[in-house]
Amino acid sequence: MVKRGMRVNWRMPRWTGRMESKLSVVFVFLIALPIGALTLLSAQRYSHSIEDNTIAYVSKLSDSMMGKLDDYMQDMQKISIIPSYLGEIKDGLKMSNEFYRGQPDGGGDSVSILPSNQQRTIDIRKKIGNSIYFLNNIKSGTNTVYLFDAFGHVYYSAKVLDVRSDLSAVYPEWKKVAANAHGTPVLLSTQEVTPTMSGKRYVFTVVREIIDPANFDTLGIIAVDANIGVIEDIVMNLDNVTHGTTLITDDGGRVIYDSEKKYLGQKWSRQELLAKMPGSQGSFHHTENGQPVLTIYKQSEATGWRVLITIPENHLMEDATKTRNFTIVTAIVIMAFALLISLVLVFAITRPLRSLVRHMKEVQNGNMNVFFPARRRDEIGLAGSAFNRMIDRMKTLIQDIYQVEQRKKEAELESLQHQINPHFIYNTLESIRMTAVLNDDKEVGDMTQLLGKLLRYSFHAGLEFVPIDREWRHLRMYVTLLNYRYGNRFVLDLPDPRETEGLQVMKLLFQPIVENSVYHGLDDSQAGMRIRIRYRPEGTDDLFDIADDGSGMDVETLANLQAALRLSAAEAAGQGGIGLRNVNERLKLRYGEAYGLTVDSEPGRGTTVTVRLPHRRKGGDQA
Repeated sequence: MVKRGMRVNWRMPRWTGRMESKLSVVFVFLIALPIGALTLLSAQRYSHSIEDNTIAYVSKLSDSMMGKLDDYMQDMQKISIIPSYLGEIKDGLKMSNEFYRGQPDGGGDSVSILPSNQQRTIDIRKKIGNSIYFLNNIKSGTNTVYLFDAFGHVYYSAKVLDVRSDLSAVYPEWKKVAANAHGTPVLLSTQEVTPTMSGKRYVFTVVREIIDPANFDTLGIIAVDANIGVIEDIVMNLDNVTHGTTLITDDGGRVIYDSEKKYLGQKWSRQELLAKMPGSQGSFHHTENGQPVLTIYKQSEATGWRVLITIPENHLMEDATKTRNFTIVTAIVIMAFALLISLVLVFAITRPLRSLVRHMKEVQNGNMNVFFPARRRDEIGLAGSAFNRMIDRMKTLIQDIYQVEQRKKEAELESLQHQINPHFIYNTLESIRMTAVLNDDKEVGDMTQLLGKLLRYSFHAGLEFVPIDREWRHLRMYVTLLNYRYGNRFVLDLPDPRETEGLQVMKLLFQPIVENSVYHGLDDSQAGMRIRIRYRPEGTDDLFDIADDGSGMDVETLANLQAALRLSAAEAAGQGGIGLRNVNERLKLRYGEAYGLTVDSEPGRGTTVTVRLPHRRKGGDQA
């Protein structure tokens, strides 16, 4: 029972394997995805369109609002330059400066002014006051114009009979910024002030040095206060249109106007939003009190002020949300109708396929003697014909595979019969050597021992790379065995062991090359042959030059050998140079086409075979 339950858990649901289900899923995607995507894209596009239109419209309104503010600021700045060209004010300030220059401490303490001079101060104040009254009424919205002489004595004429109480505190700062501006107007951000006769209010101020154009003497400074209500009148209409809020900051991040009255005259607490406002205008999305909002900003080139208009997205997208919901409902109705029609078509199309599936199940159960009657000329008929051809081909392939397997088994048995146990050869050679020793034939014993060592080194399995000193030992034994046969006609020169210490090479790399030199380079006219092996590193490669002083090769023979080295073993069969080809092919198969053998030879001057392989040290590290 347990095993049967496990099979049920792993079995795929039946409906997932049926063509009707798959086609139904396909139709669902083909219908639902395009309609759904089109619906969502349309709603998204509509939302973006509303947002873009809102940004464009509000940007125009902000341009108009900023233009009005810039004009008002320019008018205030123009008012601030009038005293420099108004004779009554200049004369009055000159009189004030001359009078207080003669008083102790510049007349800083009014008590120190003698009673005989009191009338003089009254005349000065009256002369300047009449002109201030004129300045105060040039521009609507200006609260009070303050004139200070060079000693800080203030003259004013308030519109609402109200004067700010912090004049003595702010005068040093005003004087400093005006002096640093050298006669140009300076616009100061919104400040909270407490007048002497009413509650607190917010004003922004323009200060400027009063300079006599005749001699460029500084007569004093002028400060023009304007009520923040001037900005509020301009901004109110914009807030009514956007249903949002408006914030105006100066270039230092100080709030000049806030329609919510939370940050007036303060450093704006959302300084991180300034990083989202590159350039002089633009828009960005963020959250305000947990609600998503759209903020549109613009910076005035004249004042450096930046206006931020924040619009709640829920109000902005209210119409878009209604349109989106209606579109989604309509799309769902259309998709449901389209899916119903598609399901009817699916079941009509798959009916002949089910017949073909039944034939396939017969084949799956091992019955190869089935035939599908392909009477239709559509795709179902083509599939049925292909099914019949497939059955015929499967029968043929099964028979072919059976025959191949039979031949493979026969080849394996034949290979086993021809295999020779290397240990049998070792033991036989050792028996021959011992027999030679017992018969006092030392030379035969030594030759047999050398041959056994050569075979043992060649047959030893599991070693693809060996230390190079083992290759040198193997070569020495091989040349020694040759000298037994040819009467000491060969001399082998190997590289300095210090140069090749630690190198590793492929096993049996050099013997086939030396063997080729012996059998193709030595003729009867030579008393002997010297074979020199030289090592030279080149970059990340190791190069070995195996040179002999044999008879060499003519141009045609050398060309044939070089051509044979470029062919595979199967392609070069019967062309000679088997040993060199085998070594060359081993190197290329192991390291790539950049490595292998090159041969150079001249008749009468010997042959040089160069082996190129990657540098490899003991431990398997390869450059």
